[in-house]
Amino acid sequence: MRAALMAATALLSLLAAPALAQTVSTSEKADTATVVIYRDQPVDTVELMERSRQSWSRLDREGLALIVETRTIDVPAGDAVIRFEGVSTGIVPQSVTIEGLPSAVLEQNADFDLLTPGSLLDKSIGDTVQVVRTNPANGRQEVRTAVVRSGGAGAVLEIDGKYEALSCSGMIERVIFEDVPEGLSDQPTLSIRTRAPAAGRYTVTLAYLSTGLQWSTDYVARLSPDGRTLDLTGWLTLANFGGTSFPDAPVQVVAGDLQTTGRSVPVDPVIRRRQPGCWPQDTTTNGVNPDMGGDWYPPVAPPPPMAPPPPMAVSREEILVTGQRTVVDNLATAAELGDYKIYTLPSPTTVAARQTKQVRFLERTAVPYDRVNRQWIGAGWMDAEDDAEESTPQVVFRLRNTEAGGLGIALPGGAWSLRQITPEGRSVLAGEAETQDRPVGLPVELERGDASDVRVRTRVTADGERTRGALTTQWREVEVVVSNLGGDAETVELIPQEFNQTGFRITRQSQRSAVTDAGWPAWTLTVPPGESATLTYRYEVTE
Repeated sequence: MRAALMAATALLSLLAAPALAQTVSTSEKADTATVVIYRDQPVDTVELMERSRQSWSRLDREGLALIVETRTIDVPAGDAVIRFEGVSTGIVPQSVTIEGLPSAVLEQNADFDLLTPGSLLDKSIGDTVQVVRTNPANGRQEVRTAVVRSGGAGAVLEIDGKYEALSCSGMIERVIFEDVPEGLSDQPTLSIRTRAPAAGRYTVTLAYLSTGLQWSTDYVARLSPDGRTLDLTGWLTLANFGGTSFPDAPVQVVAGDLQTTGRSVPVDPVIRRRQPGCWPQDTTTNGVNPDMGGDWYPPVAPPPPMAPPPPMAVSREEILVTGQRTVVDNLATAAELGDYKIYTLPSPTTVAARQTKQVRFLERTAVPYDRVNRQWIGAGWMDAEDDAEESTPQVVFRLRNTEAGGLGIALPGGAWSLRQITPEGRSVLAGEAETQDRPVGLPVELERGDASDVRVRTRVTADGERTRGALTTQWREVEVVVSNLGGDAETVELIPQEFNQTGFRITRQSQRSAVTDAGWPAWTLTVPPGESATLTYRYEVTE
């Protein structure tokens, strides 16, 4: 029996030995790295922060960035393997390109053999280790020299010519390894095989896609007491949910509808767990489920959250006030990138692993805006005998995204915090809004919420239809009464909901309508404080 065990152990050692020694050159980290982060739609910062506190959230597999590294490496002559350590944990292997090598790449591998107790044992078969045993009765320790004869699936150690299963002595045991076997890491490693005519030192450019990085936009608009202008500050939130830091990196973010196939996925680590083979210890404490009739491997644990969770849920106000921020004198510059907009931060910044930070990218003062009360009029479902319907319009702040309008920069979509500055100089939250990406030239509209002092009553005074051949035309006469219950004059914009129906046209109106920048017809009424204004119109649609 012992002879059979020794023969099997010798065979395992032979299989574990490398077939052919080869020259290996290792690049431990990048000299420099540039980070370009993409997104296909606006990202909500609050939702991003809340998800980062969930241990099961796989944010490290979401988002997309282009990482461009420069590295100085020693290239051996002839056949050799070059290992690039410290690449992003979200690296997409099939996207890698390498420039600057003296010869072509013969083979490329993305390795992520995670450093665990099981993988240490698997990679150390035939190696000498130290076993420290502690007697639980008296606390005494003894150190024994051992040779690893089998791996983590059931570790067997040779001590003084005898074979023992690890963790089966009844004492507390731990194994000390002299070093980490080659190929094991807590970070992904990219390895390539080259064949160079001569040895030399080269500076190469390594570019690849990576998941785990995202960005979002938040704005703070401070409304002046006169209600005519606002001061605007824009913040970019950079989120790195991966395990790799990019210190002092030039950073760019790209806005636009990025088309992806969903196949840009990172390397999953190979995880080997140690499974002792001693009964009854492993049936109760070490992951073997007796009811399953064999070994049971628990699911792979997700990466740890970016930061310890706070005692309370995060709010947008907390992010805008307490988030880590970087303020620079020169703000981000915007440029065209085909159909996309690219924003370049003015100076390098550290995108640390499992961290978020905010960088100011926009600052504008005295930006003029209009405040209107918008009401969509839905009269299509009403008849002449129905009672009038009362509704409350929505307050809309409208900015002109031009240089003359105080902006003139493509604005990434994001969340807006509106602060009203009182005559005494205090800042009061006036509401929140969200916007989509807005290019230069298109207006920016912020829907703040319902108006408090304006009411709109709508009723149909007459209706009917007429048929000519197969075409039926329905018509309605509508009366809209706008009441201003406040102490200031109010501007009210009335929009018929039926404008996009087939054959819609206005045949009669008490006040001329105009087409807005968004392309729909609207009537604009200015109502003095404490008074009412009336609009009547007739429209037709066809079926």
